[in-house]
Amino acid sequence: MIKILIGGSPCTFWSKAKFDGRETEPHGIGWELFKNYRIAKEKFKPDFFLYENNKSISQEIKQQISNELGVNLMCINSALVSAQKRERIYAFNWKVEQPEDRGILLKDIFESGLPFENVGECKTIQNAIPKLVKKYGYLPEMFNAYNLAEITYKSPTLSTGSMVTSSCATTLFVKTENGAYKVLDGFIEIGGNSYPTKLDDGEYILRKLTVTECCRLQTIPDDYCRAVSNAQAYKGLGNGWTAEVIIHILSGALKDIPKDEEIVVLSMYDGIGTGRYCLDKMGFTNVKYYAYEIDKYAKQIAMSNYPDIIQMGDAFDLRNPDWTIGY
Repeated sequence: MIKILIGGSPCTFWSKAKFDGRETEPHGIGWELFKNYRIAKEKFKPDFFLYENNKSISQEIKQQISNELGVNLMCINSALVSAQKRERIYAFNWKVEQPEDRGILLKDIFESGLPFENVGECKTIQNAIPKLVKKYGYLPEMFNAYNLAEITYKSPTLSTGSMVTSSCATTLFVKTENGAYKVLDGFIEIGGNSYPTKLDDGEYILRKLTVTECCRLQTIPDDYCRAVSNAQAYKGLGNGWTAEVIIHILSGALKDIPKDEEIVVLSMYDGIGTGRYCLDKMGFTNVKYYAYEIDKYAKQIAMSNYPDIIQMGDAFDLRNPDWTIGY
């Protein structure tokens, strides 16, 4: 039997996306959430553990996480294995190299031939446009109205903030007939203003990424989030892991493990069950998977794909002196 602890702790209080009250030292609510992972490691005593979090957390917190888990942190950008820029830190007790760049671009994950609603009138997008031009000197062909990231070739990081409000999610210009916006000689006219752009001449609409495209950015199956509304799918995907990064890391630990070996997994803050998907894709057939997750929609996505997941409830229950998962 092989025991694996996988997961992370919510970065809500640590990420640079939190402008007010961001925690930059190893105490507070964010640190209490991390301590649940550390307690799980102490009580579960895994053979292998894997921890993930946002690269933007403070250096003080990163260093303390490294100290507490007893390993160095590795930063991996999901752009190496997907069409999404997503820098995350990982802590694990074995060695792997950085993934090779697979050269996947946004054009490789786009759906085609679909009728898309123009979201160009979204106030958030309208407010973002002049800021983008000021920052980059031109209006990029695709952008995230929340973090103003230029992504000519790769998507910006999917996040709860950018994806939960689906009408103002990550957006792109799509060339079409009778579009709402016209590009001529390197300039696009929006709201009565003219902005420089690198788009080809023609007519365009602005549309958001579809749920299917966001699944592809996270390297999971197109229909993985079929059990919930689009809004909840965007949220779950934004909070989730890039599956191919997790598979790359786990492969370093499990490369010599027989596919029918019994594997017991404890997943902390499991989200939409990506860890279970990764082990399935890797070919392991004898997996018992215990998950701590309280978001009902995330659990709904996970259970619709893997009804054998054993949901454990609130991660703070790990602090009970008689805690057990009974495997």
